[in-house]
Amino acid sequence: MTRRHLVALLPLLLGACGLVPPNHLGGIGASVSPMDYGRRLCAHLDPESYSSCVSQVLDEIDRGQPSRLPPGYSTSGPFAVIMDGEVYIGDYRSNPFKADFRVSNGRNGCRGGYNAFTGSADAVFDVYCDDGRNGWADVIRASDGRNGIGKIALDDGTEGDIVFGHLPLGGLDRGRNDAL
Repeated sequence: MTRRHLVALLPLLLGACGLVPPNHLGGIGASVSPMDYGRRLCAHLDPESYSSCVSQVLDEIDRGQPSRLPPGYSTSGPFAVIMDGEVYIGDYRSNPFKADFRVSNGRNGCRGGYNAFTGSADAVFDVYCDDGRNGWADVIRASDGRNGIGKIALDDGTEGDIVFGHLPLGGLDRGRNDAL
């Protein structure tokens, strides 16, 4: 490879460095405590409502998820994004090489996905919202592989938290946004 080729590739290589979100969670499994779920789901609430919300989340986790989930439920389930002081509720679907989610707060929706077969080099979701914002989301699965947490960042500077799975969100009524 000539020096001219290297000079031509340098901007591409440097540009690619910016594609990986800062503090990338990596999509691997880790220990996620019940309080990790509670903090993320309830942080947007006023102090008077916060403790009640965390108690509800902990109660839901204490109930646990069924040991035998119906077909498809180990690769799909409830998904919540908490940003701008609001909870966006929806669902996710996944397999080892691709995943996607769709959430809404009733006025605005966001969707994200990655697909290793179409060139996604990492399990970082490209995110697009109905209001024109876009960005990325990065999730990490709890050790059980069915539940987890994550981060979302949009191009206007908005950041938020993600909680997904039947264990922390199993009783979540997708028609209500005031439970959290």
